[in-house]
Amino acid sequence: MDGAPFVAIFLLFVTTTRSALIGLEGCAESKSCWAQPPGCQDNCVSAATWIWTEAGFSITLSASVSDLDPSRPYWLALGFSHNQRMDDDTVFECLMSQDGTRSIAQISFNDETANHALPQASSVMLGKEKIELVDGILSCTLTYYPDNRSLVYPDDQYKLHQLDAKPYYLLLARGSADPYTYSKDIHFMNDGPLFPWISGEQADFCRSNCSGPQFVRIDRGLQSHVERYWRYRIAVFHGCTLMFGWWVLVSNGILLARFFKPMWPRRRFFGVAVWFQLHRGLNIISLCLQLIAVLLIFYQSGWVWYECSYECDLQALAKKMHAMIGGLATVLAILNPMIALARPAPDSSTRPFFNWLHWGLGLGGWGCASLTILLSVPLGKTGLYAAYGPIPFYILCSYLLFFVAINIALQIVTTSHEARQEKKPKVATVLSYRDTGLKTHEKHLSVISAVATRRDIH
Repeated sequence: MDGAPFVAIFLLFVTTTRSALIGLEGCAESKSCWAQPPGCQDNCVSAATWIWTEAGFSITLSASVSDLDPSRPYWLALGFSHNQRMDDDTVFECLMSQDGTRSIAQISFNDETANHALPQASSVMLGKEKIELVDGILSCTLTYYPDNRSLVYPDDQYKLHQLDAKPYYLLLARGSADPYTYSKDIHFMNDGPLFPWISGEQADFCRSNCSGPQFVRIDRGLQSHVERYWRYRIAVFHGCTLMFGWWVLVSNGILLARFFKPMWPRRRFFGVAVWFQLHRGLNIISLCLQLIAVLLIFYQSGWVWYECSYECDLQALAKKMHAMIGGLATVLAILNPMIALARPAPDSSTRPFFNWLHWGLGLGGWGCASLTILLSVPLGKTGLYAAYGPIPFYILCSYLLFFVAINIALQIVTTSHEARQEKKPKVATVLSYRDTGLKTHEKHLSVISAVATRRDIH
């Protein structure tokens, strides 16, 4: 007997069962939905559906957890974001033990690089209808009561978005949790199916008197504007390029301008003093490398300037200060050569003012860049502190001490050399005075002898 019909029936049953577990039945007909990967039908990995009811805003989340760690609890979360980034987001999430015996539903808040649970808000604004784990599919249905927002602590009310007030982007993530505290581990950070999804368009959660369709399906989605593979490599290139540009090229340019002007006094390079050509060339090359590195880091971040959100821990503060001080260093690096184009003549009365301004901008830019490099160590994309602890700090500080020591040593050598140069003219002057005195004395003796001779004759 031909088994093809039985195989077809079996595949249809499996496909239908998976579709039912993921929760896509009635999508765009009786409820709105967003499934991942984009455009999936019966092979979706995760999905979110929602509908307004008399009780409130009903949300159903479903996702496969078979590719997560089976020895740890699972979590599944849907965030409502103003943009396509993790910041200022209201998040609805479900957690379940790996054996399916314990479950938690709660509201949390994404604050840039951190997520904070809101237990009090969850108790008055969230109802747990159903959380289950069936055949490797975690699904949960929650009801959000937006009319209870006034019952939330005033300090937390801003963390709860009014969903019917404006459209929002959606963020869907899944991962593992601590088996004892049920605190969520950070989601997967590399490219792949475990990386969070971002809706490619905003979803309208209109409650009443809506101008658009009541139920929609969002088919557009992405995981990252730039693949994580390239984002990490761009970040490493950014750091290495700027370290080379500031600590090799600019540092040597500073030393050349400060201590090597007397070198090659009779030589010219394209009609200009050698030290000046080297000083200018090193700084121009450094500026070009800086601009490339800065443009690339903005490209990988989606042309978004990083800012701390409402809560700013030490790591987030280091990231914010890295961006701000690094931006200031780049501005000073651009501004200094522009000012140099208007350099007054050596005998101009404004030349001393220009010299101090040029020196201050250059040294200020170098100082800001050095501080920015130090602040890059704890950043996540470098992985330096996570992998090596404080050792990178020690290495960077060793370079700074070495550069300071070189400046002190060259200053001592230069001062000693200038002292010797000043001493030589004094010795020559004394000798010239001595020679003049001897000649005068000889003249006096010759005059006296001549007078004596005349007296003897007479």
